[in-house]
Amino acid sequence: FVEPYQVDSLWLWTRWEGTIKQMTWRSAVFNMVWALAVNLYAHHHYTTVAGAVENVAWYSYEIRQSQIIDNDAFFDFLKSISVFWEYNLTLVIFTLSFFVNQAYMYWKSVYFCARAQQGRINDLTMLVTAGAARSNEYGEVDGATGYMTTATGDVDSKKLVMDVTRFLRMSHAFFWASTPTYSDGILQDGNSLDEYYYATQIGPSLLSPKGLEALVGCDQLTQLEMDSLIDTELSPSQYPFVLLEWAMLRATSALRTGELVGGQGLEDNLLRQFTQLRAEYFNIGDYASGRMPMAYMILVEIITDTLVFSAPLALYLKLGPFTIIASAFVALAFRGLLELSKSFLDTFGIEGFKAHNIRVDVLVSEANFGASQRWVKAGDKLPSEGRVTVKPKTRAKESK
Repeated sequence: FVEPYQVDSLWLWTRWEGTIKQMTWRSAVFNMVWALAVNLYAHHHYTTVAGAVENVAWYSYEIRQSQIIDNDAFFDFLKSISVFWEYNLTLVIFTLSFFVNQAYMYWKSVYFCARAQQGRINDLTMLVTAGAARSNEYGEVDGATGYMTTATGDVDSKKLVMDVTRFLRMSHAFFWASTPTYSDGILQDGNSLDEYYYATQIGPSLLSPKGLEALVGCDQLTQLEMDSLIDTELSPSQYPFVLLEWAMLRATSALRTGELVGGQGLEDNLLRQFTQLRAEYFNIGDYASGRMPMAYMILVEIITDTLVFSAPLALYLKLGPFTIIASAFVALAFRGLLELSKSFLDTFGIEGFKAHNIRVDVLVSEANFGASQRWVKAGDKLPSEGRVTVKPKTRAKESK
């Protein structure tokens, strides 16, 4: 779900995918070439100054330490750039550090919001399976109680559990299908299915009439439910909330029919969990809408790019040819922090920053397992001391 890491230094140094090395290598190479050009031009300019040492190499320290450059316009310009660069360096360090921290906090907020959705679905499924009416006669294994189903069909707790968990699973899947994301659950690398069909189109396709028909064919929706969704005349992006309300109505009505047993306390808890799940759905869109003001993004971009671009000019008089290496490191560090921040702000990888993409397909599959397997199967196999039977293998072991 989230890219793991190891604490070993060598392992960290050798990583490439999703690191600032991958994000900024072009900027680092450009800065090295730009710094080399500054060095070569400084050497060329020095040789034209009266009194310059003849046949000096372009990397010689004589160029920077010679007294004849004190009154030269070009070298005075480099000194001015150096002073400006140091002031800008302080500003960028402070601003970029704060920016990275805010971007990471945003990423964490979205991540835990997505996890909270899973938590509420698991809570609801556990409450429904625990509160479902039970009967010794309908256990799936010997000596266990299972969900109650009366002969007249007026109480069918098994169907209640299946309906509520299915509505919750489909609501969760539809929510992420209607949310722009990079991970689609079909293609691990996000490549296109064919020339005209891309991974980001799979979600909207699932909500289309064809997608709904496919879900009917997979027994995830009934034909009546599909027709009812379309008859609401709501946008497909609202289907998750329709299914969420259906699950809530089905659970609360089961308290009246006796399919759910628990009284007012259970009903209050169910309603609270449903409304909290609704809030977590809405939080994802709210976070995306207010993730970072554009004016602040532009400010950080300008001051960082200015610092990185002016580094070869500002550092030449102090570092000489070593400016070539130093400029690459400046680009790696400061551009890297900026690109890392942008990656954090693009939590679902839809804007080109896929390194820290939150995998929606993993979210959906984990929620599906919790809602359809974990709690449902656990609730249908409750041991009943009044009907415990010992299997032959167990009895044979005891006799030994």
